[in-house]
Amino acid sequence: KFIELPYQEIEPAIAVSSADDMGIKTLIGEGRSNFRGSPKNRVFNIKAASDRFNGILIKPGENFSFVNVLGEVDGEHGYLPELVIKKDKTEPEFGGGICQVSTTAFRVALYSGLEITARRSHAYPVSYYNPQGMDATVYVPRPDLRFKNDTPNHILIQTKIEGTEVIFQFYGTSDGRKTVIAGPTILE
Repeated sequence: KFIELPYQEIEPAIAVSSADDMGIKTLIGEGRSNFRGSPKNRVFNIKAASDRFNGILIKPGENFSFVNVLGEVDGEHGYLPELVIKKDKTEPEFGGGICQVSTTAFRVALYSGLEITARRSHAYPVSYYNPQGMDATVYVPRPDLRFKNDTPNHILIQTKIEGTEVIFQFYGTSDGRKTVIAGPTILE
């Protein structure tokens, strides 16, 4: 028996023929953070969250929102309960460990020389985010981590985990900018 199914053809947002014109030519920045000593659920959440960012394209001029790409954080969306820093307390909640991923994303944006448009540090120091001062906390819907792609072309995000390190890499077109980070310096 033959059944005819209705369908609708939809053009992709990015055509294959235009991929070569996107300017994804070279590594423009890399960020790393180490989650050594993390409990099992925290490691699971870090992997789940970092996978959501792998292969994301950021358009030229786009103000990228970490929270928008991350989406909902609960059991239905593949997260496990683990400790999170909420205001000035540490308590179990779905998605504990996601800030390891936002911290790594903050670092690659910073090292790529992109304009950071929204970022908040954690309420208190946590060894996972060493060196201190180089972290970014997120919690749906806010605080959010946002940065602007002020390069001339698209940026492709590639993520991976090597051992106990989360790695974010940005590929795009170098416009010659150089980023120099002084510090962080611990004052007290």
